[in-house]
Amino acid sequence: MLREESKLESFQFLFDQGTSKIKRSLCQIIEAISSSLETRELCAKLGKNRKLLKGLILLVHQTYGASEAGIKAISALCCLESNRENMVQEGGINGLLTYIYDAQRHERNLAPKAMATIELLLGLESAKEALINDPNGIKALIKMVFRVSDHQGSESAIRSLMIICTDSLQAREEAIGAGVLTQLLLLLQSQCSGRTKTKARMLLKLLGSKWDEEPKHL
Repeated sequence: MLREESKLESFQFLFDQGTSKIKRSLCQIIEAISSSLETRELCAKLGKNRKLLKGLILLVHQTYGASEAGIKAISALCCLESNRENMVQEGGINGLLTYIYDAQRHERNLAPKAMATIELLLGLESAKEALINDPNGIKALIKMVFRVSDHQGSESAIRSLMIICTDSLQAREEAIGAGVLTQLLLLLQSQCSGRTKTKARMLLKLLGSKWDEEPKHL
């Protein structure tokens, strides 16, 4: 049905004007469309709908339930590579970072999925730029490195920090200033997987190169 332009317009109208419950249901439809090979073309069409993308990102900032539905829909759409640039351009990185940054305060449980989506988007230069320019960007990633409740999202956060810090001395300095070394050391002492600990050591080594690049004073 949504392949017809008039039906797609009705979908958009419902998303704009509908209740929180309706918006959650529409997000589930977006998830279903994005997960099927048979509807890949429609998934790409939704990814070109800037108004819909902006609406999904706004949904992430709303109350529990609606924001989680928004995260799932954004993550699903980003599985298609052609949708990622538009998502970044409409503020996807900033929306996902805000969700993660506020996750503990609002007891949000999809922070790991939001983190994995950010990692996916960081394949784009525009996404790296958006993250570095976000005032809470690096801090949000560091929040995900070590969480007392669980280690879901830790590896994705570490990989994302490595992507950002590899090319940016500014990002390395900001990460160190925001306490990433403490978070990594706590993670290494935890019961997380061996693979995650290996990634943590790699990031520590990368961050250590900051001092190698600075002039040494006697």
